[in-house]
Amino acid sequence: MVKKLFFMLGAALLVGFSGFYFLNLTLLQSIAGGVLAGIPFMWISHNTHTSVVTSPVKKDEPSIESDAYRLLEKKFKAVSEKAEKLEYEKKTTEMFLASMSHEIRTPLNGIIGLTEVLDGTALTKEQKEFVSMIRESSNNLRVIVNDVLEVSKLNAGKMELENIAFDLHGKISAAVGLFMPKVKEKEIALSTFVDENLPRQLMGDPTRLSQVLNNLISNALKFTGQGGKIDVSAQFICREGDEVSLKISVSDSGIGLSKIQQEKIFEAYSQATASTTRKSGGTGLGLTISRKIIHSMGGELAVESEEGKGATFFFVITLKEAPASVAEEEEIPKETAEVSKTDAVSEKQTDEIHVLVAEDNPINQKLIQVVLKKLGLKVTLADNGEKAVEARKQNHYDMIFMDIQMPVMGGVEATHEILVYEKEQGEAHIPIIALTANALSGDREKYINEGMDDYTTKPLDVKLIEKLVEKYCYL
Repeated sequence: MVKKLFFMLGAALLVGFSGFYFLNLTLLQSIAGGVLAGIPFMWISHNTHTSVVTSPVKKDEPSIESDAYRLLEKKFKAVSEKAEKLEYEKKTTEMFLASMSHEIRTPLNGIIGLTEVLDGTALTKEQKEFVSMIRESSNNLRVIVNDVLEVSKLNAGKMELENIAFDLHGKISAAVGLFMPKVKEKEIALSTFVDENLPRQLMGDPTRLSQVLNNLISNALKFTGQGGKIDVSAQFICREGDEVSLKISVSDSGIGLSKIQQEKIFEAYSQATASTTRKSGGTGLGLTISRKIIHSMGGELAVESEEGKGATFFFVITLKEAPASVAEEEEIPKETAEVSKTDAVSEKQTDEIHVLVAEDNPINQKLIQVVLKKLGLKVTLADNGEKAVEARKQNHYDMIFMDIQMPVMGGVEATHEILVYEKEQGEAHIPIIALTANALSGDREKYINEGMDDYTTKPLDVKLIEKLVEKYCYL
């Protein structure tokens, strides 16, 4: 009887695991399938047992039951090995993406950063034009790199959403304002509508929502010709308690999509036609990314279109209205930050701020040195983690920018050494900022968990560097 139950359980597990890994069934569906499959296996086992009793098998003859058990064990082992292989391939892919992210972003950081520095020098009209072309090409490359990495991490199920108060009206206005120069250039009639019934402050992820809006408006601009029309709207649908359902849509009078194109438009690396990439640029990932983001918010990005008559991309999501107390708190930091900054400048001038930069790449050394010196800061360079640790022990700094991948000693190990030194010596902690080309989902949390205070990626964002200096040095 025990063997019979074990046989049924093994069969059910085999069916369940097969459904989960090979048929992409949910866990509940797999369990149900396994239980149902166990019933006929129990019947087979019962009949086999009966035949064994009525017709005894010789000791040197293998029983049908033992053969079935060995076959089941073999199948179970194959499923386990398949699962282990898939997990290994997933981890290998993530490591490859992290490596490629670092290797691509490191030289790209130098190109974009030094182009900005060069643009700030005295140049002839022709030189200015060349610099503008370099900047445009570099930014296009950055978009491609970011899109590929974004899709990879979303496919890995690493979507992370914030839940903070934000101004919906402000986000829509900011998204539209970002494209106004291009709108004017193409003489496009752009209209914006935000339903007055929608609350001003909602809870959600404003960064991801802005990302979707930017993708949809950018897409509309690409495919709307000179003198065309684009409408951006946010409509109130209904309300239940503090939950508000709204529909956001972006319509254009562009080239439109056929039925077949509409079925494929959200697929990764897909464009409306084979020539679209050459005509309008881009990777074809913007809509894929946007759909995944909206799906994670509980909505669905869809399109309505007719070939030659434009297209409307839209989604419906439900967000909570921000409590009055939270909404008020969101408005305070901006004013407080200005006051704090003004007070801080009077207490500590920028030329008194000394920062340590641990970076092994000569081009990036030069770039960050130029950026920080333009902010009026004193800069000391260390080309590996070991030298950074020694510099910290010998001198006082207001802030440390720590590259992650360096020879001799990496940034994480150097951070650990500094933290141990500060604890043993009873010295005040110096803020350590991860300065890295690694930009996969979870990297920020990973480095902060290692003891770093903040995180910024390459290519360098000068404005973000300024904010970090203000945050940690104007105390």
